[in-house]
Amino acid sequence: MFVPMLARADSTFVSPATTGSVASAHLDFVIVVNPALFLRVSTGAANNAASNGTIDTLTFDVPSANVGDGSEISGTGGDLTAGAATIRVYGNSGSLSLNSTTTGPLTSAAGDTIPWSQISVAASALPRPNNTAGFTSGAVPHPAFNTAPAGGDGAATTLESADKVVRVEGRWTYTYLNANSVPAGTYGATAARNGRVTYTATQL
Repeated sequence: MFVPMLARADSTFVSPATTGSVASAHLDFVIVVNPALFLRVSTGAANNAASNGTIDTLTFDVPSANVGDGSEISGTGGDLTAGAATIRVYGNSGSLSLNSTTTGPLTSAAGDTIPWSQISVAASALPRPNNTAGFTSGAVPHPAFNTAPAGGDGAATTLESADKVVRVEGRWTYTYLNANSVPAGTYGATAARNGRVTYTATQL
């Protein structure tokens, strides 16, 4: 007759047991917490633990009477509307570096350009009811755009951890400064015309 091998927990048998006899058993616990890194700019996963491929578009429409007059132009689009976007970052392995990458100035079909220095970003706390439980809402510093002709990485900012955890969120509001008189046209809009910024969060 086949008798299977039995797996037993730690045990102690005391015999004979009298007053004051002690039997003890032990159990070891292990908790494995995997490292995680999450970055959201504008539309993103609501649970902060998944990817979302939606890329939002911010549009700045300059009236003919205001071209290059220095009046700042508010945008449309962004998950918070009016040219504003959620910024949310989470990591559990220490401080993080946050950066932006451009590929050159925004370009029109005719080849005219607008430099990224004409896009201003204001950082502020995320307004209710958009706050996320457990996250600190505040002015998350925006990494300045690279304004070089070929673009590249911007000026990285550091998000310091608390007990090795980063859980911050805020709002970035984008504005077109409209300081230059430029030819009529649609600038950016596609990656091919340098209209896309890539944001990255890097574990330090």
